[in-house]
Amino acid sequence: MVKERKESLQPGLANATYTKWILEAIRKIKQQKQRPSIDRICNAVRQSHKVSREVIEQHLELCVKEGSVLKVYNKGLCSYKDPERVAQLKSRTLKVGRGTELVKLIARSVKELGEIGGSSLHNIEKYICRSYNVELTEGVNLNQQLRLWLKKGVKTGQLVQDGRLVKVGYNSASVESDSVEGSSEGGSVTQSHFDDETSIRSETPLLTFPTRACKKRALPIPLCSFCLGTVEQNRDSIPEELISCADCGNSGHPSCLKFSADLTSKVKMLRWQCIECKICSFCGKSGKEDMLFCDSCDRGFHMECCDPPLHRAPKGAWICKICDPRSIKRGRRESDVVAKVTRNSPKPVRNGIDRVNLRPTTKNSSLR
Repeated sequence: MVKERKESLQPGLANATYTKWILEAIRKIKQQKQRPSIDRICNAVRQSHKVSREVIEQHLELCVKEGSVLKVYNKGLCSYKDPERVAQLKSRTLKVGRGTELVKLIARSVKELGEIGGSSLHNIEKYICRSYNVELTEGVNLNQQLRLWLKKGVKTGQLVQDGRLVKVGYNSASVESDSVEGSSEGGSVTQSHFDDETSIRSETPLLTFPTRACKKRALPIPLCSFCLGTVEQNRDSIPEELISCADCGNSGHPSCLKFSADLTSKVKMLRWQCIECKICSFCGKSGKEDMLFCDSCDRGFHMECCDPPLHRAPKGAWICKICDPRSIKRGRRESDVVAKVTRNSPKPVRNGIDRVNLRPTTKNSSLR
């Protein structure tokens, strides 16, 4: 280990060099289609620079305090983002007047922030200003309007106020399906056109997982999380559809996700989840770091949930038993596998109870 610079350890001041390394690590992790957790950031920095984990963690917290790095929570897990990249996503325009309904916007912001226990109105306002091009009519104050509509949302049950923290209420089912008042450069944000039924229409028999079919979908974000393009233009400046995560709404071009044409056609018929939201299709849980991803349908499976269980990640492409037609020759019919998955599927989660925390996952082949 090299001796740390003295100026890098000054309290309340993040060294510019360390900030640069941390931001480079975050971008590298995002390019690998993974969640920038503190462990991944530390590992990425230490791969290129001889610096201790303790110092990296210290400077990461200083970067968060200074605002050079954003700290966000998703389903109770902490991630870090490059604020410049978030600022580039501000293509949505939000026009706020005295009569503009903001309850759904507040509820959506709370969900997207994903902070444990709820979010303060101050954080909600900062998130809205960071996520939208806010246009206020003359004499309108955004903070006052948010406070006004927060009270109305509490009365209708769409929002819950617990001290200084705001949570999504039990009567907010319409938040997922309705779009936020305002406009975007690429047109209004609409619901996903994908079928909610988790099935694959191919030469193999129709495979359906009924326990996941009835879940609501998150409102799709109309921008690719990787190239920031829309359906009109991908990173190669050609039109390409977006695939959206059913749980968080994050979207990506199939080319940015490195999806083949066959995989894309299958994923469009599934309740697809991004790498941060992915759960095991057998046990219905996330957790653990040994999840494999099928190169034919992008479903996730823990290695111990495979049939037979795997003790190490396979090299090259890996196909799950549901997609592999050779499973019939091995004496295991696809319908038996589906029935086994259905029997072991958990009951739908209500109000976040019994939700399993996500952990970093291990990729077996191409990164998604």
